[in-house]
Amino acid sequence: MSSKEIVKLLRANTGERDLHTVFGDFCSMSASALRNRFDPNGHDEREEQYERTRERYSEAQWMRFAEALGAVTIELASEPRDVLGEVYMQLEIASRDQGQFFTPYSVCRLMAALQVPDAAERLQTRPFLTVYEPACGAGAMVIAVAQELASQGFDCSTQLHVTADDISLNAVHMSYIQLSLLQIPAIVNHRNSLTLEHFDTWPTVTHALGGWDRTLSTPLAG
Repeated sequence: MSSKEIVKLLRANTGERDLHTVFGDFCSMSASALRNRFDPNGHDEREEQYERTRERYSEAQWMRFAEALGAVTIELASEPRDVLGEVYMQLEIASRDQGQFFTPYSVCRLMAALQVPDAAERLQTRPFLTVYEPACGAGAMVIAVAQELASQGFDCSTQLHVTADDISLNAVHMSYIQLSLLQIPAIVNHRNSLTLEHFDTWPTVTHALGGWDRTLSTPLAG
């Protein structure tokens, strides 16, 4: 199933709601469902929000959301890239006022190759690389860096850690979904990188289950 099929599923769920709302609800419920499988912090609040959102849709519509998330999972597994960014742009709901534009993934891959050409050399003196993305969007740049490292033979679940910020909660959800499904250890912050106002933190599945809180708090030797 391609990103176009995911778009078709989401368009079918509009009815009384506009596409922007439908896409936001899809990302919110998907992110909460992924996080609540392992993270007890804030579990009940997320579950309540999930149920309130789900109640606005029929069973058939909810099943389309589930099918869309399954399709995103398959697409990321078959060809890792910014699938949700593609979907967002194809839905034509980008807000120019909010500056929401997602860089084409091919451009991100080129930029990633220029950013980490010396990964092998750097990893000789440290156990993992860290990446900070102050305006992560859907996570395209992070995914591209991870793919570049993987192409060089590195295991991104143990040799890369990402901290990603965005002021848009929808972008946070998009990044969280994709980085979790791609098994990239990351902390995705709902935060204003300019004012440093912080709203929430979303640790990916691999970050939490891989013990990265402890790893990051341990001083590196030398």
